Amino acid sequence: MDKDFWNLIERIKAASCEDELFNLLDEGTRFIGFTQFALGHHVDLNQPPDTAIRLTNYNPSWVRESIGRKYYRNDPVHRASVLDNAPFAWGDLKHMIKLTSKQDDILRRAAQFGLHGGVTVPVHLPGEYRGTCSFAGGMGTGQGDRILGLAHLIGTFAFQAARRIMRARHRTQSILAALPDLTKRQLEVLILLGRGKNDGEIGEILHISQNTAHEHVENIRAAYGGAQRTYLIGRALFDGQITYDEILSSRRTIGAL
Repeated sequence: MDKDFWNLIERIKAASCEDELFNLLDEGTRFIGFTQFALGHHVDLNQPPDTAIRLTNYNPSWVRESIGRKYYRNDPVHRASVLDNAPFAWGDLKHMIKLTSKQDDILRRAAQFGLHGGVTVPVHLPGEYRGTCSFAGGMGTGQGDRILGLAHLIGTFAFQAARRIMRARHRTQSILAALPDLTKRQLEVLILLGRGKNDGEIGEILHISQNTAHEHVENIRAAYGGAQRTYLIGRALFDGQITYDEILSSRRTIGAL
């Protein structure tokens, strides 16, 4: 890829506000041969949460119609995006999901507003709303994997920048920066807590006493400001201290951490 593209990516990564990111997304969209973009979380657009991200240059009439008629509830692009984390072309939708008549109607109506020949980059992060970054209204600068690759880079880094900007706005960056420094044993205990184990069961699995297991739990809670156990697991997942795979996989051996 040429220098201009990587320069664009670096500018997207460094974007400091929504207006700047919007303009860079618009530039990136045209760089890869499209005319319209939409980056955002999949939420109720009639009552979006304050922390939800939404940047788009879609035709305002289409936006009003899609929100008013709640197309987002049956949007085939959104439906397909939950199946994988790889970018896909809208032309492949019929191979990814079984399109309903309502979804066919949404696609036809969207095309009347220039939304055709698009590609979508899914964005899934544990503990956050699902999201996508889509590009439409053109054939792109290349075919197949090349255009998907270009869109993937722009969409992924733009979403990352949007999340950073949103967090700064809501003053949560300082909280996330103060990530508790947990020991290997504490991480093992966290995973077992996530699996629903009590202090006695944790002690038996880790070959330690119940009192020692309880002490580990209390130390972890203290590191998270006295959080209760249920909230503690949610915070640890959100912070990336542990993963859903570690909690849900029966094959994962605690001693392998």
